[in-house]
Amino acid sequence: MTLCFFVRRALYSRWDVDGHLQGYGRSVDVLFTAVGSYECSVVVFDPTLTGKDPTLRGGTTGNEESARVAGPYSFTVEVKYVRREIRSLSDQDREMFFNAVAVMQRVPSGVGQIVYGSNYYSKDYITRLHLYYGGTKNCDHWHQGAGFVTSHMALTLMFEQSLQAINPAVTVPYWDFTLESTFFGSSDFRSSGVFADDWFGAASPDNGLHTPTKGRFAYAPAMANAKEFSSIYNSYGVLRSPWNNDPSPFMTRSSMIYGFFNNLKPSGCFEYSHALVNQDWMSFSKVLNAAAHGHIHETMGGSWNHYFGHEASELDEEQDDSVMTFAHEIQASDSSNNGNAVPGYEALSKELWRSGFLDCPDTCSMDTPWQDCQCQCDAGAIGSRSAAQVLKESGVLDSVSYYDSTGELISSFEDENGDVLFTLPGYSEEESTQIYQQLMYLLCSPGHIGTMFQATSTNDITFWVLHPSVDRCASDDERRSSCCWWCSSR
Repeated sequence: MTLCFFVRRALYSRWDVDGHLQGYGRSVDVLFTAVGSYECSVVVFDPTLTGKDPTLRGGTTGNEESARVAGPYSFTVEVKYVRREIRSLSDQDREMFFNAVAVMQRVPSGVGQIVYGSNYYSKDYITRLHLYYGGTKNCDHWHQGAGFVTSHMALTLMFEQSLQAINPAVTVPYWDFTLESTFFGSSDFRSSGVFADDWFGAASPDNGLHTPTKGRFAYAPAMANAKEFSSIYNSYGVLRSPWNNDPSPFMTRSSMIYGFFNNLKPSGCFEYSHALVNQDWMSFSKVLNAAAHGHIHETMGGSWNHYFGHEASELDEEQDDSVMTFAHEIQASDSSNNGNAVPGYEALSKELWRSGFLDCPDTCSMDTPWQDCQCQCDAGAIGSRSAAQVLKESGVLDSVSYYDSTGELISSFEDENGDVLFTLPGYSEEESTQIYQQLMYLLCSPGHIGTMFQATSTNDITFWVLHPSVDRCASDDERRSSCCWWCSSR
């Protein structure tokens, strides 16, 4: 930064920072290399009083003191990191951020810590960490409770400190996706400038690999042969959610979901204003993990290669809207909560997997066709249970909604005692059985899920600019609160 002090042309100024001389002149450029407080001072002097310019070689403290006409003036400089909206960064700052991310994408933790220090961690290391807390068999530790906000704040900070180990001038920017929501629709927001090849890359790559093929994040790798690196991986050995048996060794994206164009767009100002009126931390943290989260995970990730996609072409256009909403719901969670959480981001197929009803092959070679290496429901584990019982035991019925062929919404499948309604209100027993069977049948075919829509979403650059936006919302709530975050009410 430049420190300036306006004096007459004939006068000079001496600049010191923390007692160290920085230079002479009406201004001086100082490079601060670490955050913190710096004590600065400036002294103004007139060299004509001594006949010798103390800024020249051979000048003495005595000469300088006798020439002093004002000061010292003392002030403090606070050096802080500021996260800015990515479009407000200069080209240089944005490129420095992307360059540091590229290093994390290519340099393993062991090598990077030798070069950059102990705060450095590779992209794969952080992806594995997120996978361990989001893709374990017993539960999702980071996405199904109040821990979402704090865990992702901490993970973003860890990522940011790794970037700063590479380049201390870098911070993690945030992506204000409400701008896409405001100025674009669901059909064209992927044409936003942030998806240029030299920014995030294509939002819906038009190729069979479902991966960007141009720009900085072209063919961004997903670790293959991850069995020696991670205790969690898919059947092909790729560092990916176990229920996502996609063999691709790249980051993936799609604008399709269950064979339909994804008709959602990023959340806007309404969702954020709705989040900020919640009166307790639990409600607030829940909505931050839902609508205020932006729908970015499912709109960027998408899904393909599953039963619904094969059947989609056989459905007439009149059914599209109701089926599309259902497509979002069956791979989403927490769709109720009085409007606080419209389609969430946790694939419900994984609840069948966690409950032992969905089984995936132990291992498949990379040359095994995906059709021969699919996750599917285990008839032995299901036994004599009906579809309704399976969905109840796995927890799916607590969070799913269903639209029938007439567009009628079914959002509750249980009575006031929490027991399954085997005959749904307004439907016959046979119709109810068909609804439950279709629900389970579709969830038993998770197909392939885009990177952002499953537990290694950290492998997509949009993950890292998404969550600082949630941080901003949480920080604003903390700033306006009259008590601590963990209070039950304000």
